Amino acid sequence: MTLLRSKTSRFRMLALLAMAGATLSACSPTPEPSPTPTAAFASEEEAFAAAEETYRAYNDAVNRQRDGDESVDPLDYLTGEMLDSEIASIRELEASGITLEGDTKIMSFTGTEAQTDHDVAAVDALVCLDITNARAIDATGVDVTAVGRSDVYGISVTFTGNPDHLLISEYEVVADTQC
Repeated sequence: MTLLRSKTSRFRMLALLAMAGATLSACSPTPEPSPTPTAAFASEEEAFAAAEETYRAYNDAVNRQRDGDESVDPLDYLTGEMLDSEIASIRELEASGITLEGDTKIMSFTGTEAQTDHDVAAVDALVCLDITNARAIDATGVDVTAVGRSDVYGISVTFTGNPDHLLISEYEVVADTQC
C-alpha cells in the first residue's frame, strides 16, 4: 500500500505542478507599453544653451587646472573620441616634459545644429578661442610655443548626452573660420 500511495502522490504532485504551470502562464502580466520617446530639449536654443554651459565649464576646468587647482578635472566633461584623444595628448605631453600654462578664453559660442527629438541629445557648435596667453613650456622652463601660431582659432565641437549631462564627444580645428 505504501508503494501505491507514493505513486499516487507523485502523480497528484505532477498533475498539480502541471496545472499550476498552466495557471501561472495564463496569469502572466501583460507587457508594459514601450515608453514614447520624449524630446531631449524643448528647443534648439535650449540645447545650444546647455552645450555652451558645458563648454564653458570645461574651459574653466582646463584653466583652473593649469593654475594648479587639483579639485577639477577637465576630463569629466569629455566622452568617446574626445576623451580618448585628450588622454593620449596628456600622455604625450608628460612623456616629452611639456606643460601648458596660461588661460584660454572663449570669444564666442555659436550653436549650429541640434538633435532635440530624442532622449539622447546631439549638439554641434562652433567655438572661437583666444589662446594668446596659453604657452607650452618644456622641462627646463623654456617657452616652446610654436612660433607664428595663430592666437585665435575656431573649433567645431560636438556634444552628446541628455539634457542633464551633455559631454564633449568630438573637437576639430576649423581652419577657414573667421572668429
